[in-house]
Amino acid sequence: MSLDSVKAPRGRPKTLNRNHILEIAMLAYWQSGTRDVSINEICRQANVSKPGLYREFGNEDGLMTAVLLAYLQGVLIPLLEILQSERPFHQVLDELVTFIAEDPSEQQVPKGCLMVKMRESRMSLGQETQSQIVKSHKEILGMYERWIQGCKDNGSFRSEMSPAFAAEYIDAQLTSALAQLARGEDSTNVKRILETSLSVFR
Repeated sequence: MSLDSVKAPRGRPKTLNRNHILEIAMLAYWQSGTRDVSINEICRQANVSKPGLYREFGNEDGLMTAVLLAYLQGVLIPLLEILQSERPFHQVLDELVTFIAEDPSEQQVPKGCLMVKMRESRMSLGQETQSQIVKSHKEILGMYERWIQGCKDNGSFRSEMSPAFAAEYIDAQLTSALAQLARGEDSTNVKRILETSLSVFR
C-alpha cells in the first residue's frame, strides 16, 4: 500500500477543549448576563472558531445548557450540600445566609448567581436552556424541601409552614438577595434584609 492510497480523514482534527470553552462561557455569562455576551465574544476569549464551537455544542442554546449544567455541578450543588448536614435547621440556614451574603470580592467570583441570572432572563433564552432551567430549579426546590422535612422530623424546624411552601419561601428570599448582589447593592444591607425576611422561622 502506497502513502498516496491512504486518505486523510475529512475535516479538521478535533483539538477543541470543551471544558475550557465552558469555563470561559460560564465566567462571561456570570459576569455580564446571557443577553450581553455574544457567541463571537466567547469564541474570541476561548480562541476557538464559531464552526468548531457549533460542532461541539450544536448552537448557542446547546452551549448555554451545557454551561448551566457545569455551573450546577461545579458551583451550586456543592454549596447546597450543606443541606445534607444533620445540624439544626437554624444553624444550617445561618451558614447558608452568611455564605450567600458574603462580600463577593472576598469570594473571588462574579457577583450574584448564574442560575438566578438565567432564570431572570429565561424567556429570552433558547428552548433547551429554558427547559433545563425549569428542571434544575425543581431539583433545587426538592433539595430544600428534603432538608426542611428532615429538620421537621428531628424537631429543629418548628414552623407551621409545610416543607414544600417553606422551600419555595426560602428559595425566593435567597434568589432576591442574589439578584440584589448582582446589581451591586451593599452586601451588608442585603444580608440584613435577608435575615429579616427569614426571621419568620425564628
